[in-house]
Amino acid sequence: GRLTYNYMSKYYATVSFRADGSSKFPKDNRWAYFPSASAAWGFGEEKFIKNIKWISSGKLRAGIGTTGNNRVTDYAALTALQITADSGYSTGNTPGKGVVPKTLGNPKLKWETTVQTNIGLDMSFLDSRISFTADYYYKKTKDLLLNATLAPSMGFLSAYRNVGSVSNSGLEFTIDTKNIQTKEFSWTSSFNISFNRNKVLSLTGGQDVITSGIRVIEVGRPIYTFYLPKTA
Repeated sequence: GRLTYNYMSKYYATVSFRADGSSKFPKDNRWAYFPSASAAWGFGEEKFIKNIKWISSGKLRAGIGTTGNNRVTDYAALTALQITADSGYSTGNTPGKGVVPKTLGNPKLKWETTVQTNIGLDMSFLDSRISFTADYYYKKTKDLLLNATLAPSMGFLSAYRNVGSVSNSGLEFTIDTKNIQTKEFSWTSSFNISFNRNKVLSLTGGQDVITSGIRVIEVGRPIYTFYLPKTA
């Protein structure tokens, strides 16, 4: 569901709510709910801005919202069984077939959730010949879905788990210009640059490090740091 509001093209507001269900998760964790809200101020329509001839338009934006991720394999929450050549048994002299666990399930597996906030500025100048957009965002993802390495004593190499939280923050800038625009010829240009930083905030079970091959997830470092062996 979504509700929007617009007053005189100056003040905007949007509220939305969604419910997502996935059969990849256990029954008790199958559904998750994701609200969001945003607002904007079209200050370019205010009188004190309209009197400034070289400013064509302006808008200030802000929003916050949640999204979900269910990207795990089918039946990841269940323990899979298999029949192998070594899983048979005998009752007296009669051979029988047996099954053994193939993967370790996780009955507590649930949705990965991301909460994102965003602040943005849109402006244009000189009869919209120059446009400028700037955005700052901060995302925090919790209950990360990861096929995590297990201790050898578990009897399995890995299992899907919700393993903590990670943050992403960044800045994005875009400038578009209309340098020449006639019926016969047009020349436009565009420039953009962005900066992003991510960091592991926490892991479950009091862990500081999770390894998977040469990939390492460590609290305080970017997600999936790579460690390569030293060479002589």
